[in-house]
Order: sequence, then C-alpha cells, then structure tokens
Amino acid sequence: MSGPEFSGKVVLVTGAASGLGRAASLRFAAEGAQVFMVDINAEGLAETQRRIAAAGEDSCQLACDLAQAENCSSAVDAAIAAYGRLDILCNIAGILNFHALGNVTTDAWSRIFAINVTAPFFMIQAAMPHLLASSGNVVNIVSTAAFSGQAYLAPYAASKAALLSLTKSLAMEFMHQPVRINALAPGGMLTEMVQRLEFPPDADQSLVARYIGIRPPSQPEDIVEPLLFLASDRARSVHGAIYTADNGITAG
Repeated sequence: MSGPEFSGKVVLVTGAASGLGRAASLRFAAEGAQVFMVDINAEGLAETQRRIAAAGEDSCQLACDLAQAENCSSAVDAAIAAYGRLDILCNIAGILNFHALGNVTTDAWSRIFAINVTAPFFMIQAAMPHLLASSGNVVNIVSTAAFSGQAYLAPYAASKAALLSLTKSLAMEFMHQPVRINALAPGGMLTEMVQRLEFPPDADQSLVARYIGIRPPSQPEDIVEPLLFLASDRARSVHGAIYTADNGITAG
C-alpha cells in the first residue's frame, strides 16, 4: 500500500496565510509534504502553521512582502535552509480589486503587477536550479480573467494574462529540461479577499452579472484538487498547460 502522495517532497507555497494558499498548504502537509509557506500576513501564516502542527505535520513559514523582488530569492533560500531541497513551487499569492478605468492609480497598477506577475517570475527564477535538481514543477495560479474579458478588472486581468503568458513562455524555454511549469485558472472562489471586495459605486450591474456563474462559486478546498494533480507525479505528461476550474463560467 502506497504512502501519502507527497511524502518526501518539499513544497513552497506563496499566499499561504488565507484562502487557496492556506487550503493548499494544509492539504500538501496532509499528503506528506514538508511545506514552506510565504505571505505578507504574519498572523495568518502563524494560524496556517498552527493548523498544520495540530495535525502532527511539518511546516515552516516566512512573513515577507513579495512585491519587493529581492524577497523572492530570500524566500527560496529560507526554504532550502529549512529543508535542503525544493520539489514544488506554487505561486498562489495575488491581489484583486475592482476598479473603474478612471479610478486606477499608478500605485494600484504597479502593486497588482508586482504581486501578480513580478513576484511569480522572480520566485521561479530563484527556485529553478533547485527544481531542476529535483525534477520538480511549478504551478502558477492565474484566473479565467486572463482569457475572458471582465468589466472593472482591467489591471487584475492584465496581470493574470501576463502570468499566463509567462507560464507558457517558460514552459517552452525549459522544454528539454527536467521540470514542469503549468497554470491553474480558477473562476469565482469564496475567499476572505473576495468577500471583502466592492464594485465601483457606479458599476453597470448588467456587466457584473455576466461573470457570476449559474453554479455557485468554488470553495478554496475545491480548487486544491486540480492544483494537487498538477503538482503531482500523476501529471508527469502535463507541461505548459492551463487547467480551468470555474464551474462552467467559460463554457459558453
């Protein structure tokens, strides 16, 4: 009888203080992985680590702001110092805000791209030597907004489209090397961040309704299932792919 699927693996998860990042961290740990968690929210990280420890499982964590690119290499270095190797990188950290075009500031635009695009790029850059050594893989969390126009989400959608393109470009660059790079595109998901969001006061509700699905939004635990598949050896033939988990929003 086989043991836990990720036994002996080291997984680095960004955005681990809440939402999908927390759900993924808990599940990877339950499946036998040693989990190194990164987030700007120190209190949330501590709670995720507490839950992992309560289940008798292993994790370490680092609170830092990945919008500062130098923190990306520091996070990878800390994971290697803690566990000596790296098998899986899950770029889950991201920020989402609704903006009308005229209300987008340069600071808001820059912050969204720093977290949603620049941080994953430099996380991959720092992690790649270790992932090549372990024949590991990367899973980038994008969004259906990356390939489906959604009103009041222009900066966010543009950042996720950039991360999607980055995924495919790096998959080609490393086509002949022992690493896999894939993306997962959730649709609506009930996270703390999403529940705090507000539409612009003059938003056209007929446009908003276009991307509210017939089926209810996913829970983070639902999206963990395809994420773990992509990160697992079961997906050994999956490279440069974009998996969608959106309850059918983009079906028609």
